[in-house]
Amino acid sequence: MAASSKSPEIKESQANTINLSVKENNTSSSDSGITNPKDGEDFGYFFFPERDRLKKQEKSFLSKLWNREDITNFKCKANVLSCMKSNDKVKLMVTALESHGCPVELDRHISCEMCRDRVNGGFDPKSMQVVICQNNVHTQDVCCNVLAHELLHAFDYCRAKVNFENLRHLACSEIRAANMFHCSLGAAMSSGEASLFHVKERHQLCVKNKALQSMRLVRNVTELEAMMVIDDVFDKCYNDTEPFGRRCFKNLGRAKRALNESRNYYDFSDID
Repeated sequence: MAASSKSPEIKESQANTINLSVKENNTSSSDSGITNPKDGEDFGYFFFPERDRLKKQEKSFLSKLWNREDITNFKCKANVLSCMKSNDKVKLMVTALESHGCPVELDRHISCEMCRDRVNGGFDPKSMQVVICQNNVHTQDVCCNVLAHELLHAFDYCRAKVNFENLRHLACSEIRAANMFHCSLGAAMSSGEASLFHVKERHQLCVKNKALQSMRLVRNVTELEAMMVIDDVFDKCYNDTEPFGRRCFKNLGRAKRALNESRNYYDFSDID
């Protein structure tokens, strides 16, 4: 597989930042409409109220019924299960994680929860769990992309023990996730970040903007501070396509080819 080795930006340490997936839209990173009203650093946990045990409040049966939480939770879990069984990107991520000593158990490591605002999901390194926002993720296609995105953050944590509190490490993982799963030519053109000219430069701009948006949601940094960190680590992290070895744009068959090629490197006996 044509993939770069472990990025030197990532070193052994602990992590507490939760990495977010946000809904795709046509707004810029500085005008996303998503806010995190925190006085100090909470590392993204604001968006996941069920992650905050001190502030978590038990909801009544009537409240859950009114918000159809049981139904949305069931649908979310069904979508996750389908993604684990049939989606090429998710299957590759799960197997790559297991090959690096971090097996993914559905009930233990993936949680469907209610989230705030327009956040689709996150990876919580404190509990080693991927969160899928059941109130915002309504289709299997979106669920699979969010799941693959967050499993990539889990892979970075497992492979290299990244410290998500370190802005350089956080930027690197967000660059990789945006590069692998979000900035296809079609998506970038629809958001005004790409055109038929200067495709490579426009793709890199899309990746930078997506990483910038994600970083500013979970950290109290200015746009300039985040941009400087992203620029500093961009080349190394943009070229690190492990474990896919390619950018897996939607509907181009690249995820399928990456999955087939990865059988030379990972054991797929448990999922065939």
